[in-house]
Amino acid sequence: MLSILDLSKNKLSGNLPPGFVSPWMQEVYLSRNQLGGTLTTNLSYQRYWLGVLDLSHNCFTGTISYWISRLPRLSYILLNDNQFHGEVPVSFCLENSKLIDLSHNHLSGHLTSKIFTSNIINCNARVAFSKPNHDMEFVSKTLLYTYKGVPLQLISGMDFSSNNLTGNIPLQIGHLGNIKVLNLSYNKFTGPIPPTIANMSQIESLDLSHNNLSGVISLQLTELHSLSSFSVAYNNLSGKCPQKITQFSTFDENSYQGNLFLNCTLPLLTPKPPLRPTTSDDGDDDGEDGFIDMESFYASSGVSFIMVLLIIASVLYVNPYWKQAWFYYVGVTITGCYYFVVDHLPVPTRYKVWELRI
Repeated sequence: MLSILDLSKNKLSGNLPPGFVSPWMQEVYLSRNQLGGTLTTNLSYQRYWLGVLDLSHNCFTGTISYWISRLPRLSYILLNDNQFHGEVPVSFCLENSKLIDLSHNHLSGHLTSKIFTSNIINCNARVAFSKPNHDMEFVSKTLLYTYKGVPLQLISGMDFSSNNLTGNIPLQIGHLGNIKVLNLSYNKFTGPIPPTIANMSQIESLDLSHNNLSGVISLQLTELHSLSSFSVAYNNLSGKCPQKITQFSTFDENSYQGNLFLNCTLPLLTPKPPLRPTTSDDGDDDGEDGFIDMESFYASSGVSFIMVLLIIASVLYVNPYWKQAWFYYVGVTITGCYYFVVDHLPVPTRYKVWELRI
């Protein structure tokens, strides 16, 4: 019996037949083809073992069929980069799913609280799916990653970006406590950022950019100690940015840009005095604004020079031997300088010098 169907990255086209999923299939990979049409099938939900459904990067249209969201083992749902429209099915078990990617479609409507609460009994009854046998692509921290093996088992995320979803982000979204990636960017969400997002203690990437969100950024978000990628850029947020503490100390202005009424200005620091004064522009050497007091410099230099002369004179007066040696070396030095000058002067000048000597 066929349990894994992998026909991804081909040039398949046309519509999928209603019974393309058999009860024994566990994984279906049909991504990056040219398949289209709507998804219709008749399933006896509890009989099916399907855990992975990857139909991304195709041309499917219509609404997302309700049967997709009600399979008891379905944990990986990749329907991104198609042309689905309509609302997100209420029967989606978002809390117990590993990866749900509905990005880059034409979905509309609200994310109602029923998506996170009404089907909680059915979600708790779902059977855990074993690890997938194929790698999967998923956007995390604004980059497209390919997950496989152990990393694929550890990642969990929900990506509804690049759709036409409207309304408020429901408070019940905080029920997704184990999610690591949440991307709701490039939609039309309004209202405040739910403070219940702070309940997502495992979240690493949070992208709410390019919406119409308003209000202040809840300080409770600073409690997300695993957060390494954060963006609320290009909304209508106001108030002050979260303090530069914990993980939020790593986020720069790019995370907040495009919010005209959001104040992220850091407190001004008192400038430190220069290490050395600058010289005055008028060239004065009076020492008032300069680095060196010239009068003191000249006085100290003169005193030092006189002291050296006095010390030399005292030594020569006390010790006759040093006195004789001193005058001997002075005479040798003068004679050497004289002959150096004579040997390097032009001939006429040299002749005149000899004449003066004679």
